Amino acid sequence: MRVLNSLAGRLVASLILVTVALGLIAAATGSITLHREINEAMDSSMQEAARRLLPLVIDDLFGRDTSQSPRGLAEAVPDDDGGRMVYQVRDGAGRILMHSYGAPTQPLTARLTQGFSEEAGWRIYTEPAVSGTVFVQVAELDTRRNEETFEAATGFLVPMIILIPLSAIVAWLTVARSLRPIATLRREISARHGDNLAPIHAEELPSELAAIAKSVNSLMRRLDMALDAEKEFTANAAHELRTPIAGALAQTERLIAEAPDEASRKRPRQIKRALSDLANLSEKLMQLARADAGVAVAGKPADLAEVAALVVEDFEQRGQNKSRLRLETPRTKTYAAIDTDALAIVLRNLIENALRHGAEGGEVVVRIDEDARLSVINQGLVVPAPESLIKRFERGATRAEGSGLGLAIVNKILQQIDATLVLNSPASGRQDGFEATIRFPKV
Repeated sequence: MRVLNSLAGRLVASLILVTVALGLIAAATGSITLHREINEAMDSSMQEAARRLLPLVIDDLFGRDTSQSPRGLAEAVPDDDGGRMVYQVRDGAGRILMHSYGAPTQPLTARLTQGFSEEAGWRIYTEPAVSGTVFVQVAELDTRRNEETFEAATGFLVPMIILIPLSAIVAWLTVARSLRPIATLRREISARHGDNLAPIHAEELPSELAAIAKSVNSLMRRLDMALDAEKEFTANAAHELRTPIAGALAQTERLIAEAPDEASRKRPRQIKRALSDLANLSEKLMQLARADAGVAVAGKPADLAEVAALVVEDFEQRGQNKSRLRLETPRTKTYAAIDTDALAIVLRNLIENALRHGAEGGEVVVRIDEDARLSVINQGLVVPAPESLIKRFERGATRAEGSGLGLAIVNKILQQIDATLVLNSPASGRQDGFEATIRFPKV
């Protein structure tokens, strides 16, 4: 059934069915024509045999006593028909004067009329002689003729039956070779994605497929332009926002410092919190723009433990993260084919999510295994359907601040190096928590 689901399988099956149907029709038509031709040839043979017997019969009859009982014709003429035909020689009154061995002892026909006739399964030819006083009858069974037709028909039906599997193999190879450009085009199209919108080479494709390839290339050009415009807008907007946000934060800090009492500081602090969220979103948009631009491609492999240690140290310098991070590294150095800055962005987003959305004051473990597998594990409530958090601006059921872009940035960067991000909640070997595991390809 899987073969019939393919275009090649359907074409081959259709060709075989049509060939078999036409072959059967041709065989049936040919058998009818063959049967008619065999009958005509055998009738002609019977006529010739009867006329060859006449001189011998007449000489034999006039050379013996007519009162003798009928005797075998083989005594007078050799049987050169291979036993296929039988003969009777009869007088005008219908009595049998002579007959061949194997011929019926009773007259073949009730009436003696020149020409062909059918009687009791026999095909009979009657030839008169000596002014209608002697009749030679040559007969042949109809079943014998049917056997001859069947043998002749089998002679060309058997080769056709044998050739059907061979023709199926030849048809399959021919169709598969003819459809090979379709498979090539399919692979080329499937290889295209947001990071690979290179045009498909249509020069070597058949004209029908070349038109499809040109249409796909035109679509990818428009898509590439749209993506470039989106990336440029995101990067420019994030970059342009950084300076005014930083200025606004500075002014807010000054307002808080100049406020005469705690009640007066409440509003500036709310403004500062909102501006901090906006600054964080601007930073995430900058990281997303870098991820879309292909920042992960590495000139040389990155040392996972070394980069992780730097990122963990940076987080620990903030007072609220003190003693919350634990780094576990293997004894041997472990490398991954990823740009160092891209790896730092990945780790920063994973650790930030783990600290922000985990249990308050809970420990976050950053673990690196010898097989280039990196895991970030926190404590906290179980998150249902964690794989959905990879989507942009997708947030779980949490009250913690965030933009919903961290895991989307991580996944986008990892896709560029064929690494995989696996999210589990609860964490492996635990009843709670959240675990993000990265499996890097071998260097």
